[in-house]
Amino acid sequence: MTSQLKCSPYSLLKCKKPLRLAGVFCFLFIFLFSSCSGVIIPVRSGRSKNLASEYKEITPHDYEDHLASLKQPFLADQDTKIYKTNESTKKYIQNLLLEIISNNEIFFKKLKQATVTIIDSESPLHFSLPKGELFLSRGLITKYLKNESMLVCVLSYELVRSEKLLYPKQTFVPIGYITLERMINLNRLSLDEKMEVHKWAHHITIRSGFDGEYYLSWLQVQNRNTADFILQVGDATQITREESLFKSFLINSTHEEQVISKKNSSKSFYTFINSIRDVL
Repeated sequence: MTSQLKCSPYSLLKCKKPLRLAGVFCFLFIFLFSSCSGVIIPVRSGRSKNLASEYKEITPHDYEDHLASLKQPFLADQDTKIYKTNESTKKYIQNLLLEIISNNEIFFKKLKQATVTIIDSESPLHFSLPKGELFLSRGLITKYLKNESMLVCVLSYELVRSEKLLYPKQTFVPIGYITLERMINLNRLSLDEKMEVHKWAHHITIRSGFDGEYYLSWLQVQNRNTADFILQVGDATQITREESLFKSFLINSTHEEQVISKKNSSKSFYTFINSIRDVL
């Protein structure tokens, strides 16, 4: 005789509840065990995961390095031709740069030396990059720099810009080369900016022991030959304004620095000019 187990609805519910709880715990145990290798336990880290916190704004030092590095892409351009100078020419221009810098140590806090690269171009051009990288064209040197003081005026102008990082803010995407036109555009300043550079360069020329009167002569040369200098100046009317404003600056200057200037160009200057005229 088979006996039957009878459970009331209440007692049946009590019997099923432990079974259900045991099943839930068993499922959770299996799930956690099988997936433990994929579980990442959050750990406090000193490094922020916020992407914005990783961003650093470009500093003037970073920008200076960026611009200075453009020399090699510029020299790599197939249309850029460098005029090869002899050792005596290199020595002359290097000594002249050191003379300018050493006589103006209060101004030149970063620059302690500089270099000049001569571009083999008939167009009268001068421009620069940070860290004392200066560029002059052969056409400028042989046609328009008639005396040593005028050469110092041009060098002082570019040294001021290189020291003070006075260049329009542009970021270049590397493509392997930079054209001459792009370099000229990089060196263009507003009228107000150029006038400030002119004033500083004028004082530096005088403090270097050269004749500051030639600075105005240099501006007048550009103004009288705008057709030749149009690539350099960009706007022909601006150089006219530069000459006018610089004259006003000289008139309003209350005093000139007491520095004995060199009235005559050195023999080394003429040797330099003649070496550039001789096409190698």
